[in-house]
Amino acid sequence: MLSQDDDDSVTSKEASRDSRRQLSPLFVLGSCGESARTVVRLNGELTIGRGRLPAAAVHDADAKVIGLSDSLLSRRHLRIQTFAGGYQVEDLDSTNGSLIDGHPVDRPRALSDGSIVLFGNHVGVFRRASVAALAALEEERAQPFGPVATTSPSFALTLAKLRRLAPTDEDLLFVGETGVGKEIYSQAVHAASGRKGPFMAINCAAIPAELVESELFGYVRGAHSTATQAKQGLIEQAEGGTLLLDELGDMRPSLQGKMFRFLQDRLLLPLGATSPRPVDVRVLAATSKLGDAVRADLRARLGSDPIEIPPLRDRVEDIGALAAHFGGQALRGMEPSAFRALHLYAWPLNVRELASAITRAVAIAGDGPIELEHLPKAVAESLKRGAPISARRRYRTAPTRLELETLLRDQGGNVAAVAKALDRQWGVVKRMLRRYGLSAERFRE
Repeated sequence: MLSQDDDDSVTSKEASRDSRRQLSPLFVLGSCGESARTVVRLNGELTIGRGRLPAAAVHDADAKVIGLSDSLLSRRHLRIQTFAGGYQVEDLDSTNGSLIDGHPVDRPRALSDGSIVLFGNHVGVFRRASVAALAALEEERAQPFGPVATTSPSFALTLAKLRRLAPTDEDLLFVGETGVGKEIYSQAVHAASGRKGPFMAINCAAIPAELVESELFGYVRGAHSTATQAKQGLIEQAEGGTLLLDELGDMRPSLQGKMFRFLQDRLLLPLGATSPRPVDVRVLAATSKLGDAVRADLRARLGSDPIEIPPLRDRVEDIGALAAHFGGQALRGMEPSAFRALHLYAWPLNVRELASAITRAVAIAGDGPIELEHLPKAVAESLKRGAPISARRRYRTAPTRLELETLLRDQGGNVAAVAKALDRQWGVVKRMLRRYGLSAERFRE
């Protein structure tokens, strides 16, 4: 039986755990053509207007008014405040108006995780972040793990994990859609590892299947009819360093088995050789198609918890900084319409597509700022459509009552449409409605 002191101790521990699990609401601010972003912790009410830009940092939730150096903003432009357990945004009768997910803020609108608020030359993204995510964001701001510091709470947590794994000799498996930057973060792991050898990479999808084995393991003279001299494989070339197996899912199962054996004993046996030798190589792998494409034993050897690099549409707050990075010194600013279009487009080919679009737009713009017509047609047209639901609403936490009410109103009481917007099962949404005492019928015309 617990004593009073024990009981108090347990209660204190539970309260501490609850505090760590509690999610802080954030508003991530960025501006046209600038890499600097401001992460503001919301606490009650925040008014944004024209004025002076605060330092780019995770604030202590005490800012009530923020002034931004933006001639398109009114002195008091918009307000973010709590309402019905969540947060909402309201335009304060500004001259140039505000948009949420590409649609006018003509009345107070609920903010959901990932909501995109557009105003003047600025964009803001609403997020909810844990205590661990806040610490990871600070760590990123102080020392970015990749070429651009992320302000996505969930991605910052992933990069915090990579920071701690990088100095070890652990083999890692990166998973993510095409173009998200799996090779970039593999190089970052190598750079932070302290390994003195080189970083070598092989794209298993770009080399004919029958040549991948000889590229990796090499061969001795006479191993086959064209082997007039020995060839060193990439594994041997990467000795003391890191080898990346890109698009591992495209490697033949038999060769995956040979890679598994190499990872088990770190003994290299080139084609035609009879005596293996030990090799000190750290192996990283990347794939855009996990599932059955990668052998279970090899996947387990590379780590039971793959490192997921999120698609760009799930870290929209990084788009402005990435655009500034890709534009470099040649970027002469960006018109607000172009800046908004970048944030409303879904980027199916991810960061690679953004890099191509910005590089091309900078060349077309010449000595002037990037305008809407300088962007690819598909990107420019997103300004008319607004952000796709799948891109702007990836709920990692349960929606609030206000968010559910707003979705029911927007969808005319159609529970199936609300479930699709939330990326949840119909039955799960029905249980949410019952929990909050909400009736879908009330929102039907």
